[in-house]
Amino acid sequence: MQLNLDFAPGLTAQFAHWEDVLAAAVYGCRQGLNGVAADLDMSPSELSRRLNRQSEDQRPLRAQDAVAIVQATGDLRPVYWLCEKFLPNDEQRKQMLITYVANLLPQIEQAMVALRGK
Repeated sequence: MQLNLDFAPGLTAQFAHWEDVLAAAVYGCRQGLNGVAADLDMSPSELSRRLNRQSEDQRPLRAQDAVAIVQATGDLRPVYWLCEKFLPNDEQRKQMLITYVANLLPQIEQAMVALRGK
């Protein structure tokens, strides 16, 4: 049996912004910026402006661009980034459950007292 340890930080730690992980998907894929831009039916300079948040001539990245980037590159990191950013992890779910049960206990106590009184 072999144990694999992954010490890489999570995607939200690696990429502060969603545009950053999308840019990594584009620039890291086999076809590169030119190929992905062609798949998106836009010029490489237009795609570059949409991916570069620091550009003086920055253009907004549209939702359909993000979907097309994932489709063109086959890189699912942008999807995983969104999941990591917005879905609670195991520890967060545990804390939410503890809080929920703690809030329920007074109501259960009141119900027990009411039942004993009848």
